[in-house]
Amino acid sequence: MIIPAIDLIGGETVRLYQGDYNKKTNYERTPLQISAGYAATDASWLHLVDLDGAKDSSQRQITVLKQLIDQNGSNINIQVGGGIRAQQDVDDLLEIGANRVVI
Repeated sequence: MIIPAIDLIGGETVRLYQGDYNKKTNYERTPLQISAGYAATDASWLHLVDLDGAKDSSQRQITVLKQLIDQNGSNINIQVGGGIRAQQDVDDLLEIGANRVVI
């Protein structure tokens, strides 16, 4: 199974080079545009990586994650990862509609 993923920093789509926050590529397409594209291709799952939350769980992008889930949740299953360190993190993500939480 191939699961497309979107990495998020500050609500933007990014890619880190070898996990280095100082070596990131920002993409012009918004996470909402990219996720809609994946949903349109009949992908069954989408993996969202909250890199802000991974670095500092108090900076979790709950608002952005909820927007992505609300926009696409009826068309595609959403799993979220990135800095999940406590049961409350899991509860918060499930509450906003994530189908899975990656620990």
